[in-house]
Amino acid sequence: MRPLARYVLFVALLAVGVGIAVNPELFHVSALSRTAGIARHPAGAVPSIGTAPSQVLAGVHSTGAIDVRADDGLTATGEEGRITLRQLPDEAPRLTIDTDPGFQVLQVRFVPGAKAIAACGQTADGSGGVRVYDTATGKQTQRVDQQEPVIFVDFDRTGRYVVLTALTTVKVWDLVDNQAASVLPRHSADAMGVFFLDDRYVLQGAPVSLYDWKNRKTAAGLDDIGAVDVKKIGRDLYAWLAPNGLHTLRAPYGKREFVPADTQGVASFDLAPDGSWGLFLKRNKSMALVDSATGLTVQTVSFTRQPESVAISQDGATAFVLYGAGPVEVFEVGNENVFRRARFYTTRMVSKLWNDVGELVKRRPWASSPAN
Repeated sequence: MRPLARYVLFVALLAVGVGIAVNPELFHVSALSRTAGIARHPAGAVPSIGTAPSQVLAGVHSTGAIDVRADDGLTATGEEGRITLRQLPDEAPRLTIDTDPGFQVLQVRFVPGAKAIAACGQTADGSGGVRVYDTATGKQTQRVDQQEPVIFVDFDRTGRYVVLTALTTVKVWDLVDNQAASVLPRHSADAMGVFFLDDRYVLQGAPVSLYDWKNRKTAAGLDDIGAVDVKKIGRDLYAWLAPNGLHTLRAPYGKREFVPADTQGVASFDLAPDGSWGLFLKRNKSMALVDSATGLTVQTVSFTRQPESVAISQDGATAFVLYGAGPVEVFEVGNENVFRRARFYTTRMVSKLWNDVGELVKRRPWASSPAN
């Protein structure tokens, strides 16, 4: 390409980049529907979501193998033999951690109160466990071995205790003493153990049960919920889908809330940290942004393939759509986050083009050769 043409292309791309930063419509953002009866929150309480992913990350092996640290947005993904840490929107890995040879990562979780990332999974010989790594150096700091694969983990607020969900048991493991503090049977193939109510209880879903792990006895009060799969939204908010709608629970014996909705065909869901809105993946290759106060859809996103899972970051600014053993699509939630990401890419593009032009000027290819 001639030098003058390169310069013209640089100016044109610069103009496009600036346009993306100031015009949200160029970044695939659609406004919320204004259909009467949908909006019952103050304007902007239920945000919009980008209609196309802002980024596509390398694939993961399991739909649980992604987590975002709440305090700085550091994002972790896990797969066969590796954990990758990224500071989005920069797609370049900040750190790649090699796990044990043959260790298949099924879930990753940041450890509360520590600069550490934990991965649970299974080993090549059919056993499993948990591996904990320093997020600054990648060095393994702790190892918990189990006789069967560990498919799910949840930490207490201090980071000392972790609930290990294995194939047949749910264990509360003391990471300081490196031993089991309590063991209870896993009562269904879909049940996952999570801490609940100031970490005093372990909650299992499908059907729901509550276990006082410190006193090692079953607690009453949730047996009327039935066979459901509970999802932990935050430390004090849990939700589950039933055929008749969305249920939320904030305390074992406290107030339950219910929003009537048609949940048939829903493959996966997640709620915002405050529970005011949620994302619901459907089996028709679409995702609905739903107002939790009304149960009505305010926006729909379509896909070319069927996703398996969706997860919302703890700040509610980003949603991750996962395809299992495949790519992770990143969606921005809220116009301010779309603009932030657009500015990042525009700045990076302009910087690169400016450096390219600088190199071009140094070489001065258009200058005539000096006379002999």
